[in-house]
Parts: sequence; structure tokens; C-alpha cells
Amino acid sequence: MSVVNCTVFGYGKCMKLEEIEAEFSMKFLIRTQVLALLVSFLWIVYLFILTFFNQPGRALQYMNWFVYGFAILFAIIFIFLTKKMINRNRLAVPLVLIPCLILYEPLMEGILLRVVNESNRMTLNFLSLSTGLIKFISIIFGVVVGIMFSRVKKIEKRPL
Repeated sequence: MSVVNCTVFGYGKCMKLEEIEAEFSMKFLIRTQVLALLVSFLWIVYLFILTFFNQPGRALQYMNWFVYGFAILFAIIFIFLTKKMINRNRLAVPLVLIPCLILYEPLMEGILLRVVNESNRMTLNFLSLSTGLIKFISIIFGVVVGIMFSRVKKIEKRPL
């Protein structure tokens, strides 16, 4: 069994390689789920902002600009979140997208629909359905580009 110099990881003792890989994989899984929750929460904020601007007295004539502008802004935020939290692991794409799109966003959207009044609820449902493809594209773009442009962390391995 090979042993790694653990000062790279910030530990005070040396551990077996299998122990380090197990601990790293659990931290990686937690980081991907936190990223999926952040992506879902930001998308709910996106829907809430669009609902606010979708009223006749506000900026209704500029609604398409807001839809695409905020989607681009959130894709850029997703890029930086991915670079910061995930680094260069391509396994993160399905680990972020599947829980985000199947679990977290429907739960958060359901909570948001329970909180708002009836007129905003219909507007939120309409905006959620009409911006679904834009949401999917911006999330994939942000996560994949964030992984592509992140730096590789080199781990020094030395046998004892």
C-alpha cells in the first residue's frame, strides 16, 4: 500500500492512500450537492425577479432582455461557483445536474408557490415552464465551462 505525504492535504499525520481517497470522495460528493442546492436556489431567485418585472407597470416590454440577461448572469455565476467548489472533476456534471433538476428545484419551487399569492403563483408557473430550456442550457454551460477552465491541483505522492 502506498502512503502519501499528507502535508499537502493539511493533515498532521500520514494516512493510507485508500483513506485519503475515501475522505476526498465524500467531500467531493458534499461539495457537488451544495453546488446543486446553490444552483437551485439561484434559479428560484431568478424566477422571483422575473415575476417581479412581469407586471404591467414595471419593465414588461423588456421582459425578453431580462430573461436572457439574467440567464447569462447566472451562467457566469455558475462558472465561478464550479471553479471554486468542484475544480476539474468531470464526474461533477451528472452529480450536480441530476439532483438539481430532479430533486432540489421542484422542492424549492413548490415551497415558493406555497408562499406567494394566487396571481404570482400563475405567473411563476408560466415563467417556470417557459424558461425551462434556458435554465437547462445555462446550468450546463456554467458547470461545464467552470470545469473546463479550472486549474488542476497536483498532489505529490511519495512512498515511505
